[in-house]
Amino acid sequence: MPWLSIPFSDLETKRALNSKFEIEAIPFLVILQPEDNKYEATIHDGVELLNRFGVQAFPFTKERLEELEMEEKEKRESQTLINLLTNHDRDYLLGHPAAKQVPVASLVGKTLGLYFSAQWCLPGVKFTPKLISIYQKIKQMVVHKGNEDDFEIVFVSSDRDQAAFDSYFNSMPWLTLPFGDPANKILAKHFDVKGIPCLVILGPDGKTVTKHGRNLINLYKENAYPFTEAQVDLLEKQIDEEAKSLPKSKYHAGHRHELGLVSEGTGGGPFICCDCDEQGSGWAYLCLECGYEVHTKCVRAVDRGSMVDS
Repeated sequence: MPWLSIPFSDLETKRALNSKFEIEAIPFLVILQPEDNKYEATIHDGVELLNRFGVQAFPFTKERLEELEMEEKEKRESQTLINLLTNHDRDYLLGHPAAKQVPVASLVGKTLGLYFSAQWCLPGVKFTPKLISIYQKIKQMVVHKGNEDDFEIVFVSSDRDQAAFDSYFNSMPWLTLPFGDPANKILAKHFDVKGIPCLVILGPDGKTVTKHGRNLINLYKENAYPFTEAQVDLLEKQIDEEAKSLPKSKYHAGHRHELGLVSEGTGGGPFICCDCDEQGSGWAYLCLECGYEVHTKCVRAVDRGSMVDS
């Protein structure tokens, strides 16, 4: 590190600072303003600010941060597919067969998914086949509606070398930004992507519909399309209605305790399914004894008599 440090042996000072700034997890960056002793002027989310704005956040004053927030708002309001996916040197994406150039302009007016992933990312490698299946089903759905090209996905790579990128992209049926293109990092920063895989959905007007496309795919599969709030509200109402006929409890082949049916309003909430390892929310089956929780669709019901305590 090129900066200063409190001595390793000075436990008293470190404990005092941890207590003063209520440090509960690391990394944590506190930014103190010069010649200002007001506690409210102290910035406690320095890590997030650097991730969002980088060096542009300096000198971290209230005025500078408000200016950056305004710039972000203006970017969101003026966001289009063209200014997101093109630059002075490139106005195309790559497709199949290899190196086929597809003009970005040809995607204007479509619902678009930006898929942030990488071959080294195990959750991404696991999610990609599911996304491919859903992508193909959505394409079939829109064909039946008479609009064959209404939905597309663009791969935004975090791969570390060309060979890994080529291998991973060759497994995908959609489009991609070129490996190493500056837009890969620019888009990750623009959409504040904190982890991969991540699926950002853009509407036909190029504006952001949701940053939670992966979660919606896991919950609703192809029915999530076109991923709008109205569609999600409709699906949630349907699921709430269907939940009325679900058993209040079940025994699941993957767990030895009884699981109870819960919703966000009855002790449930956002979770990672212990069966498929994907995100979930809303209705689920939960073991109150040990916290084991699964999607309702992931339960493999068994008779209580077949369960053997381990």
